[in-house]
Amino acid sequence: MPPATRRRRPLVTAVMAARDAERYVASALASLSAQTMGDLEVVVVDDGSTDGTSRVVRRAARADPRIRLLRLDRNRGQAAALNVGMDAARGRYLAILDADDEAAPGRLAHQVRAFERDPGLVLVGGAAETWCDRHAVPGRVWRYATDDAAIRARTLFKSEFISGAMTLDRERVARRRLRFDETLRLGADWAMSVAAMRVGRVANVAPVVLRYRVHPGQITAGMTDDLGSDSTRIRAAVLAWAGVRPTGADLRTHLAICPCNYWPFGCHPYFRARRASIRAEADRWLRKLTAACARAGRIPPEALRAYVEEIASRVARCLEAPEGDEARAPASCPVAAPRACIAAAPCR
Repeated sequence: MPPATRRRRPLVTAVMAARDAERYVASALASLSAQTMGDLEVVVVDDGSTDGTSRVVRRAARADPRIRLLRLDRNRGQAAALNVGMDAARGRYLAILDADDEAAPGRLAHQVRAFERDPGLVLVGGAAETWCDRHAVPGRVWRYATDDAAIRARTLFKSEFISGAMTLDRERVARRRLRFDETLRLGADWAMSVAAMRVGRVANVAPVVLRYRVHPGQITAGMTDDLGSDSTRIRAAVLAWAGVRPTGADLRTHLAICPCNYWPFGCHPYFRARRASIRAEADRWLRKLTAACARAGRIPPEALRAYVEEIASRVARCLEAPEGDEARAPASCPVAAPRACIAAAPCR
């Protein structure tokens, strides 16, 4: 390959943070090599792995010279590894892929077209198909709001992007000095999506762009939403930016009624403990939230009203179900939920 060709700037840089991912990283890299849009480079940051992750990446790089490996001498965390990859990226766009997931063949083509249609976009995501690693079966498809207004409203409650499907306008990110928050163990992608909303529009494409692997060892397997969790820190910061400063009681109510892909609605411990009063608490909090956001003017009011009504309806439907149904939800698998795992002994 002539030097000038080798040094030409790629359109997309795909960045992968890999920590002890020997079992999965080859399939993740193969999914990038198989993209229908081939104008890319792949930067894998080995975050202090103790297994054969780097060896697998080097083998993949011999087959596809677009792949290059960076190694950290110690485990610094996913956010730090992504920042290292972002600093090394040369592409116009920065695509994130987790080392245990796979990109759908048309992912980058769909997302680049979205950026080309709307130059104001700073972040584009997409839908994800869940996949049970233990049983090798596909599960539910997680779909997300596609337009900027709806995404902003929903982000007050949950992340409206999945990390392995996020592609950023790297030039705008660099110009505004956006970084992945290295103080977060979980949710650095969510925090980045919020930062992106402050500098431009965001969107999700409708097609499935990610094959999301569910397995017991993934970083989200033990995630919780309590007052001390990273996800609550992110929510509190988003609410403050939107004009709402919740009390501790407000936050407990908020966490109880926030939808999540990882468990069915209504299974949060606070929701179950406050079943007799949660509807009134939710109504009171949602009115406070809506009024405060309207005063601040940062969240599109019609989109917020629509989502608040949807959440209130979900609270009502959950309370109409037989008491105790939601208590079994923690044993449900994200692939199968709201059903239990297809095996007798669930992974999670």
